[in-house]
Amino acid sequence: MRNENSKRTVEVRTIDGVNALVNTDPGEIFIDLPASNPRYIRVQEGDRIQEGDVSTKTTAEVGGPLLTKWDIESITTETVTGTNTDTGETREWVREQLTHRLGTREFSAELTTFDRICVTEVQEWRERHSVEDTEEVNPYVIVVAYGNNGEKFTQLYAATESGDWDSLEVVQQDTTIQNFSDELWNRFDDAVQKTLEVEQQYH
Repeated sequence: MRNENSKRTVEVRTIDGVNALVNTDPGEIFIDLPASNPRYIRVQEGDRIQEGDVSTKTTAEVGGPLLTKWDIESITTETVTGTNTDTGETREWVREQLTHRLGTREFSAELTTFDRICVTEVQEWRERHSVEDTEEVNPYVIVVAYGNNGEKFTQLYAATESGDWDSLEVVQQDTTIQNFSDELWNRFDDAVQKTLEVEQQYH
């Protein structure tokens, strides 16, 4: 899994009862929650945030008028400034408070990037899950992509030729991935393919 914490100035903070690594540099908010259910949140200048936990909302609710959205204009070491996408009004938050509210999902980041990809080869996937018509496929590879909005997305790949990573094809994916826009899908696929190329060197 990629880890970019070495490039950031970070400190440990407790968010919703969990120790998290939080960057303090201007230009972006980055929250690394390395608990049993790991996730990360990244908001850069130019990104969009909105009220509420979008992972628990329907598409209609996310796009509805009740969840206010802001375009982030600036992120300093002390404050964050955003513009209301509906009214054009400007709002300023104390950075530490907004960081905490992002970590507790009071606010959600718009999904734009997949900076972390985890690849796991699973030899016995067929036996455990009874996949039909794939008796000779080997290996099986599970890819988990972590989005900057705190969510994670899973795809299962299978090789059409035994032991050949060049022949990996998607055989199962989260329904959320299927609903990505073309632009978001291209970002997702590019991040996954680059990670698979790196992993292939070790097989």
